[in-house]
Amino acid sequence: MNYKKEDLILVIVLLGALFVSLSYSFYFRIPPAVDARAYNNIAWNIVTGNGYREDVNVPIDEDNAIMRVGPGYEFFLAAIYYLFGHHYEAVWVIQALLNVLSAGLIFLVTKEIFKVHWNYLIGVTAAILIGFSPDLITMQGMLMTETLGVFLIVLTAYLFFRYFNQTEKSGWKIFSIGVTLALASTVRTPALFLIFPIIWVLWKNKNWKHLLFVFLGLVLIFTPWIARNYYVYRTFVPTNLAYGIDLGSGNHFGASGELEPYPVNDLYLEQYGLVEGSRRLTGEALRFIVFNPLEFLKITLYRTSIYFSFARPTGFWFHLHGWSKAITLVFSAIYSVILFVFGFWGIWSLFAGSREARQISYMNGREKTLAKIFLAMLIMMPLAVVGIIVETRYRMLVYPFLAVFAGYGLSVFWQKKLEWQPALIITFLLGANTFFDVSRNLGRIFERIQDLTK
Repeated sequence: MNYKKEDLILVIVLLGALFVSLSYSFYFRIPPAVDARAYNNIAWNIVTGNGYREDVNVPIDEDNAIMRVGPGYEFFLAAIYYLFGHHYEAVWVIQALLNVLSAGLIFLVTKEIFKVHWNYLIGVTAAILIGFSPDLITMQGMLMTETLGVFLIVLTAYLFFRYFNQTEKSGWKIFSIGVTLALASTVRTPALFLIFPIIWVLWKNKNWKHLLFVFLGLVLIFTPWIARNYYVYRTFVPTNLAYGIDLGSGNHFGASGELEPYPVNDLYLEQYGLVEGSRRLTGEALRFIVFNPLEFLKITLYRTSIYFSFARPTGFWFHLHGWSKAITLVFSAIYSVILFVFGFWGIWSLFAGSREARQISYMNGREKTLAKIFLAMLIMMPLAVVGIIVETRYRMLVYPFLAVFAGYGLSVFWQKKLEWQPALIITFLLGANTFFDVSRNLGRIFERIQDLTK
């Protein structure tokens, strides 16, 4: 395939993703609700000079804004409102562009990882899986954190692999990786787990100076927010106080692994206040984990099952009804099957497949290392949440990583190098996990099926 044709196909994919994203947003015109409403209120209060708060009618140290995931997304919204006014349309357009940029960047990431053994199908498949993801398209049509979070994670990965592949490694480039990683972490806290593979690489290469630059990037972003929080709450709060509620909700006897109402949360927050209540909830959760390790492992098994289950499609949002909900559920479920099956198949082919399928065996040491680092980054995403709580949208941060391996897996399939036995085993294991998840939640599933007829 010549370069002009390759470029044209990629442009068509990206423009198609932009068209679908914008069409979705402007067709449904989803008003902010629940978390989105909170993010919107906080952002507008920032713009109007009321500070980082959700409700101006309560004292700032009692305001729920600090309990929300943030503050990165709220400041992102505030910047849009400051520039374009309080118009959701501006957010939809910018988030659609971010979705497209994520798809374009993941295409470039595949070229950085596979280098000489790269082929066009790997890159364009990964771009399609991100640009046309029904889950990510749904999220970019709302005022939710996932679109910005995914973009910043993909940008961090791209900058890191670009840095790794360059002969001249600039301190400013590794500093920018620290900055983007910090920004991603203020949007979706699990992104901070990407620091571990990055530290491992720099530590292994004994590049202490550049390791310091990464931390300087983190410090640059986090310090002003930490200082603000210490001024308001007189305690160390690097991002928000949501961790107490999340840990409490996910780690107690009877926990399902999902975010569900947990009366102790409200009791502690009402009795002790936001800061002390979150601290006590965290302590209770940690005590539960330490003194009930088998129960914790059981709940963690549930959470891991939820994370990789096909039975967790996106589609149960308030703006979807009837056929629109059914279509979204079907496409989301099909998407999860393709992403997880081909993603895990790609991983197996790279690291455990036959000599014919495992092209990684012919790569040089640098390329092998890149693939391993990228796999480590993938592992960090579920690892960051399976010990706390898992919801469908929490696993969207792993989509870019799985998309790259799915692109490789599909390229192996296209070249007729598919080994049916391991492919069927992977499919069976993921299917069995889905059956396990479904069997635990039959009541909820029947309830949602009935809801489709409303």
